[in-house]
Amino acid sequence: MVLKDAQQHSNISLRDAFDTPHISQSLNISPYSEFVGHTSKMGLFGYLGLHHPAGFVSAAKNAVQRAQGIVDKVCAATTDDELKKTTKRLDTLSDILCCVVDTAEVIRNVHPDKEFVNAANQAHSILSNYLNQLNTHQGLYKTLKQTLDRSNIVDAMSEEEKRVAKLLMIDFEKSGIHMPDATRAEFVRINDRILELGQEFTMNSFPSEEFVQFDDAHNDLIGVPIPLVDALCRASSRAKRGSQSESSNRPARAIVPTSSDIASTILRTAHKEETRKRIYLAMNSASSHQISVLEEMLTCRADLARLLGKPSYGHVYLIDKMAESPEKVKSFLETLSYANRPLCDNEYNRLNDIKRVHTGRSEGIRGWDRSYYTQFLTRPTYETTHPSSSTPTPLRSGATSLRLNSLSSYYSVGSTLQGLSDVFNMLYGVRLEPSQVLQGETWHPDVRKLDVVHETEGKLGTIYCDLFSRESGGGRKYESAAHFTVRCSRRIDNDYDHYEPNFDTMSNPNNEQIVYHSQGKSSKLYQLPIIVLVTSFQRPQEGRPGLLELHDIQTLFHEMGHAMHSMLAKTDYQHIAGTRVAMDFVEVPSILMELFAKSPQVLAKFGQHYQTGDPIPMDLLEAQCLHLLTLEALETQQQLKMALLDQLYHSPLAMSKSTFNTTSILEDLQNSMFPIAFAPGTHWQIQFSHLFGYSASYYSYMWSRRWASRIYHKLFHGKPMEEWRAGGEEFRQQVLRWGGGRDPWIGLQHIGVVKEGERDGHGSGDVNDLY
Repeated sequence: MVLKDAQQHSNISLRDAFDTPHISQSLNISPYSEFVGHTSKMGLFGYLGLHHPAGFVSAAKNAVQRAQGIVDKVCAATTDDELKKTTKRLDTLSDILCCVVDTAEVIRNVHPDKEFVNAANQAHSILSNYLNQLNTHQGLYKTLKQTLDRSNIVDAMSEEEKRVAKLLMIDFEKSGIHMPDATRAEFVRINDRILELGQEFTMNSFPSEEFVQFDDAHNDLIGVPIPLVDALCRASSRAKRGSQSESSNRPARAIVPTSSDIASTILRTAHKEETRKRIYLAMNSASSHQISVLEEMLTCRADLARLLGKPSYGHVYLIDKMAESPEKVKSFLETLSYANRPLCDNEYNRLNDIKRVHTGRSEGIRGWDRSYYTQFLTRPTYETTHPSSSTPTPLRSGATSLRLNSLSSYYSVGSTLQGLSDVFNMLYGVRLEPSQVLQGETWHPDVRKLDVVHETEGKLGTIYCDLFSRESGGGRKYESAAHFTVRCSRRIDNDYDHYEPNFDTMSNPNNEQIVYHSQGKSSKLYQLPIIVLVTSFQRPQEGRPGLLELHDIQTLFHEMGHAMHSMLAKTDYQHIAGTRVAMDFVEVPSILMELFAKSPQVLAKFGQHYQTGDPIPMDLLEAQCLHLLTLEALETQQQLKMALLDQLYHSPLAMSKSTFNTTSILEDLQNSMFPIAFAPGTHWQIQFSHLFGYSASYYSYMWSRRWASRIYHKLFHGKPMEEWRAGGEEFRQQVLRWGGGRDPWIGLQHIGVVKEGERDGHGSGDVNDLY
């Protein structure tokens, strides 16, 4: 039974909601100007207290006050009756704080109003500091440990509650909370230092050589688009004019910034190898200080591992992941790399053959050659020419003049979302429905609200979509595609403390947060999840909707895969809700949706020209899908190299500060597993910013890609769409519904995609998992 929902569904179609500005504006009950002026009565996401920037700080302070009351109750527990409430209370504590901090995280990344951004940043800081205190709170840890030490309490727990309690214990002990006071103080000091170094490393993860100067630009930059060369020369001339005059007889000079798309364009188009080499070396340069910051961060992590009695930081980090240990990760990556290497070498040889034709030399592909020669494999006419000659050099048979760039005309944002809704309906009986938003509920007029509705279970949750690049003067927003969780699903009818979210500040008068789910004779009450999806797709205009390329479609399917995980997981605890799963499993649902987005069978269902309504020609669609596979094995090997590098940087090698050298490790690894040799003098590792936020877990994408591929081929590939529902229900019941509440190996084994020995790390890599 779904409780009363004051929000009204719109009669506007998904397609019109995103493609037709004058129609879709009716979804916003009030104009943007009103809530920019902070006069709205409803707040962001329907929270009453967030109608004004000051509401964020109030919400943060109220959250701390409410949380502290629960902290006091947990720490005071001594009897079995009180101790058995510990897991639920800790989970409620997490929900109270995350309800505000997660909302603040979204708003500080997408809101165009600086007052809201500043207020969200302040609230985020207040709660982050408080959360850091709780993560090392001795009283909370001791009560949880006492609870888990009492077998009579543990035996009475559900499997889900046991898992939450154990995960909370692992999180506590990762922070060194169980150590003697002096050791714990050292642990905290090192952790603080890692945070400082990590922030500096991330902020400076760009080449140390800021510019490359070409003194004879029109000669050095032959092949680069002429308008770009002319623009560079004009900019350099203006810069020079301020200090001294230039002779009109001198060759034009160009100064190229290395951290720019311009440098990448030159690397891809410049005919002269020496030009490309100079750009490549500069783009991969690093100062000694940048290298030392990275290496100190990594060796500090090794120091933490030493304090915890572990052989490496990888052993610390991976303990609660699917892979469990660095040894299993390394085995997975190395065997997969070995299996992929013949395909990778074949693609390398194709590039080398082109270079041999162009240069008359056989000296191998270097780092500065890859982008340049790749273009001759991917030209839309399937035919290429020598860069300095008009003589055609056929590289593929069956030359055609398919207009690959015209594909986007068949995929508007709205039609793609309708296609996604149709796919979800075929898989899970779920559809996406546009919903009206109240005054002040969203942060920008582009934002659309979608209700996620199941055919029999009713409303599952809400997705706010901020999908378009900002208009000129429309303010900032997060640039990358992202899935933000604003509120997790969790059971609320069994709260011990009659929890109402953050007093009045975070209350929602529409009762959207609660729904009954009948299970036999009993019912449970859950709050519904709220998700935000952010992308920067092409903006719609009068007469033309926002249009998507294939990679954009895959991005949207990917992010919606995360969102559907949040919607379909039905767990009793916030700590394991939706995407709150092990890092090396979280991408499985999203990569699975990517595979649907790569299927011509799926894409053909909603590919429709935005002007004529004609369906997309299959030859155009199939050609574009093949086009995206160009040099895929080489790119896969590159990703495997990065994943292995991450493991080596967090291995016992980092325990020895005197011999730890990140450049040597990169050089040895690249020369051993990648066909393009390491270029001496380069230090690409300082741009590997994932080393801070994804320490020892960069392998996760490849790990998840394996499972998603097997699930797709087991349950869906080659089957009529009418039969997908059975596979979708199996995936939902075995994987999605559990969130992080069950060991993911169990669900994968039930589906039948785990091979013998793989869980113990004895399986071998299979390229069929990749392509």
